[in-house]
Amino acid sequence: MKNKIKLMVIGMAALCLHFNLNAQVQSGSFGYYQDALRFSQSNMVGTARIAGMAGAGSVLGGDLSATALNPAGLGFYNRSQFVFTPSLNFNQYNTAFLGQNSNNEKSRLEFSNLGVVVNFNKSDFIPGGWRGGSIAVTYNRTNDFSQRLTYGANNDNNSIIDAMLDRADGFFDFELGGIEQVGFDHYLINPLPNAPDFYVSPVEGFPFQEESITRSGFTDKINIAGGANYDDKIYVGAGVGIVYSSYNMNRIYIESFAGTVLQSFSIDELFDASGTGFNANVGIIVRPTDFLRVGASITTPTWFNFSEESDAVYNSEYNNFDVSGFEDNGQRVILEDTVLNSLQTQTNVFFSDYDLRTPSKINLGAAFFIGKSGFITADFERINYSNAHVSSSDFSADSDNRTIASIYDAATNIRIGGEYRYKEFRFRGGYASLGDPTNDLLDDVDRSRTVISAGIGMNLGRYFFDFAYSQTKFNDSFTSYTFTDGVGPTAITESKLNNARLTFGLNF
Repeated sequence: MKNKIKLMVIGMAALCLHFNLNAQVQSGSFGYYQDALRFSQSNMVGTARIAGMAGAGSVLGGDLSATALNPAGLGFYNRSQFVFTPSLNFNQYNTAFLGQNSNNEKSRLEFSNLGVVVNFNKSDFIPGGWRGGSIAVTYNRTNDFSQRLTYGANNDNNSIIDAMLDRADGFFDFELGGIEQVGFDHYLINPLPNAPDFYVSPVEGFPFQEESITRSGFTDKINIAGGANYDDKIYVGAGVGIVYSSYNMNRIYIESFAGTVLQSFSIDELFDASGTGFNANVGIIVRPTDFLRVGASITTPTWFNFSEESDAVYNSEYNNFDVSGFEDNGQRVILEDTVLNSLQTQTNVFFSDYDLRTPSKINLGAAFFIGKSGFITADFERINYSNAHVSSSDFSADSDNRTIASIYDAATNIRIGGEYRYKEFRFRGGYASLGDPTNDLLDDVDRSRTVISAGIGMNLGRYFFDFAYSQTKFNDSFTSYTFTDGVGPTAITESKLNNARLTFGLNF
């Protein structure tokens, strides 16, 4: 009887099934190149004031978002401040899979921003160019990984069993690994007695394929930063960030057959990763005139240390299949005497630790003020995702790092926003175009993002309130399994991330 418990390396290979193993994804990659992108990207950061302008405003100052955008903005404060920002995420997903469309939704209430700034400005009667500054401590949720996808369709071209056969051919059974090893253990693929490196399957026909993917997790960041003011013309700042990230995925994949020896084959995968990291940022803002501000900031890479665990369970439900009747050209294929009904195998739980270095960010910003009526501001950000790097003493990350260098590219993010002031009211709007971090060598999916936003605020002197709504749109792909040429059934998901946030502020 074949072994029903496989080594943890099989689980690792199975958990990477959904990565499209094309020619640019290096052989031997475990999928950490996906982590490198996941933990390098961020969504809207900061208060509702900044969110209402699609994230633009790195040179505005006087807002606690400065700790993450450009710490020099803390130099604009002339009093202390406390803010907190609850928010509601309402996300929509439309998935196209084998000609069928499925819609899913996910909502979540969370805190997006919380912080305090303490001001140390000098009195106007004290001489000297340095006019004081501020120190701030803030919390920001920079990413939310929550997602639930379900989709299914008839596949009239192939099954995961066909991929098992394709990946197994040319190897003896003791050389198999990954999903093809599972197929061998479950009698889904079987070597011919007179040609043991060539495989056939007793399962006929094409299946109904359905998939359910549930993701959860977040990235939180605590910033400690300070900014100073020189002669109300030059503002400088620096800060450090402590980052915590958690990501969980549960994937259930099922193939259902009719009129053959197999009822269904299913995969139930679990993956969990969490880690902490740190980074730093520095910035400068110059105000040459009352109506113009320009600035720049640099955020270092984030140096993460992650711990992860993963496992997978495989189930095959047969229709009382007597293997002695399975023949090829009149020759019996399976030489064992057994009748198959339910088979289940489970991988060992795979544990590992690894380090991840995300890419640095460079930001340039400008703002043009129209008297006291409002302003227009824009930010230009550059991130080279191919500079991410993975390392570990538990496995070799060389293939994943080569994949990172191959399929990722530098991306340009442009954010534009504006504010109109009428008495104590503030009206805001914004648009952002966030560049595709992948290149054409990966696939033909455009993963660039667009953000539209609007907001309103009320400044009552000591108290202020801001509300913002934003929608982020982008596409992504998920491949259920792949043949040796990297082709497999792929789901394309259009995501619409809707976020509403409300900031309450107190000046003191």
